[in-house]
Amino acid sequence: MAVVLGLVFVMALVVPLLLWLLIDQETSNPTIVDRADAERIAKERGGRQSSTNRTSDDEDERDEYRSF
Repeated sequence: MAVVLGLVFVMALVVPLLLWLLIDQETSNPTIVDRADAERIAKERGGRQSSTNRTSDDEDERDEYRSF
């Protein structure tokens, strides 16, 4: 029983530390781009459509989730 509690305690410390290290490593050297490049990259990765390609249905869907 004590061994199980000890393992749970160790995991409770190791998991958050591991997550923190992984997040810190990923955000330690961010790529800095201007807005135009960022939008181009987002579109290449399947981002949102340009505003001229949207339909009225898209606007209706957005209004459903908007809180006033």
